[in-house]
Amino acid sequence: MRLARFGIPTILKRLPFTQLQKSRPQILKSVAIGALFTGLTWKQALKLDEFQSTVVSDVNEFCCVLVLELSEGDTNLQHEALNALKEIPKLVQKKTNEDDELDPVTVGVGFQTKFWEKLTRTPQNDYEARAGAYGSMPYGKGNVIVHVKAQNRSLAFETIQKVVKSLPKGSYRVVSERYGYKYLDGRDMSGFLDGTMNPNLKQQRQKVAVNERGGSYMIHQIWHHKLDWLDKVTEDEQEKMVGRKKSNSFELRPLPIDSHVSRTRSEDNKRLLIVRQSQPFGTVTGDHGLLFIAYAKDLNNFNTMLDRMTGKGDGINDQIMKMSINSYGNYFYLPSVQELQKL
Repeated sequence: MRLARFGIPTILKRLPFTQLQKSRPQILKSVAIGALFTGLTWKQALKLDEFQSTVVSDVNEFCCVLVLELSEGDTNLQHEALNALKEIPKLVQKKTNEDDELDPVTVGVGFQTKFWEKLTRTPQNDYEARAGAYGSMPYGKGNVIVHVKAQNRSLAFETIQKVVKSLPKGSYRVVSERYGYKYLDGRDMSGFLDGTMNPNLKQQRQKVAVNERGGSYMIHQIWHHKLDWLDKVTEDEQEKMVGRKKSNSFELRPLPIDSHVSRTRSEDNKRLLIVRQSQPFGTVTGDHGLLFIAYAKDLNNFNTMLDRMTGKGDGINDQIMKMSINSYGNYFYLPSVQELQKL
């Protein structure tokens, strides 16, 4: 059995009881082999099909991030809205054939960490506003997030439309609805490749982004690029800000200590692994920038990155903040499908 393709619970559901008893040793062997080669714990290996579809799947051609503020005044209305949100993972459209690399649509729903704490009475850490020498990272509103990845904008739009229509009237307020798209060969609008150090394999991304309950933490930030300002900066200076070559994304040697690459690593220069799912947004003549989206199994790496970007501890600030203005940031928890159904 191919563990990476079929979650163990899915296999168990497909087997009749007599065959299940006969196959039990082989199933356990598959779990052991899968855990060995993917670096997963036994608990993680036994929960391969529980996490939501947006967490470890690749970036698609288009995306949408919808942030809502559920009304907390009417308990019954909020309960109706939560019941509707439980159905969101079922909106996933599966591949038409095995040659397709990505599903046409994947969609996940998450809850702002302190709102999740309120719903489940499980202690959660909150997003903190930060400020440094080159700008600030404000705290954004919203207690629900919907992340859609799609092959085209129409599918992204229609999926968001289904989500909104499923919610009872008066149960929410829209904080933001932004559509992003893949730019060139996966580059940010600044011209630099995005997500260079992302884990390549799905199993590797799962190890980084999924906790033992099958849930995942998401950071969402909105960055507005100052492209006119960037046009006046030499490519050499831009590369020093980022810490990579613009053409091929090779890391600079020596690496500037105030570059983005350096400031998003630990103090002892170790890589902080997260699964980046960011995509550019906007128009040439209007607002444009980056919908920063990333997943991790806990908030530790996010907090370290944001602290170091804004100079906490050593006073060294991330130069990449010179080229962008941050207008929004928050943490969300994307529960496993099982956790979601328990709400």
